[in-house]
Amino acid sequence: MSRRLKLDAPPPPVLIEGDARVHALQAAKSEPQRAEEFVSEISRLWSRAQGAFLEIGRLLIRAKDLLPHGEYMAAVEAELPFSTRTAYQLREAARWAMSGTVPMERLPGSYSTIYLLSTLESPLLQEAEQDGLIRPELKRAELIEWRRLRKGKGEDGRDERRVRLDQLRQQRVKLDEEIAKLEAELEHP
Repeated sequence: MSRRLKLDAPPPPVLIEGDARVHALQAAKSEPQRAEEFVSEISRLWSRAQGAFLEIGRLLIRAKDLLPHGEYMAAVEAELPFSTRTAYQLREAARWAMSGTVPMERLPGSYSTIYLLSTLESPLLQEAEQDGLIRPELKRAELIEWRRLRKGKGEDGRDERRVRLDQLRQQRVKLDEEIAKLEAELEHP
């Protein structure tokens, strides 16, 4: 073959990121084969998912804060691939995680587990901490079981009922204040 013919030959194809062939090559190189490789890869992806869940929650918080009243529900939650309950849990989990109550590196990998932790009152959270419950490997089922067993320790759950009653009384005070404020605004526009 002459030199001129080689120069006229097309160059080899260039693979760009996002090209299906690049993804196929990467998958072929990194496809797990052994149990520990599967566990490692799945754990790595789950860790990334936790960051994504918290970022989604943060964005939901911003959307709810910035969008006009009613638009959040209509434009955001109605169009998302998850329920309003999930959106609520994502927001609350992100809000609690960002509060710094527990360092990020010690948070569980699931938004629903973080959400359940966020519902614990401070004394109960301290108890969970003392029991070694707050850790990245914490499973939702383990937290639920811990709460169930804990209820059995305290006079048929009376302590929890007292805490809940105090919470409701505090909420009532806030609601009464807000009602009084709105009534005053309506009387004197």
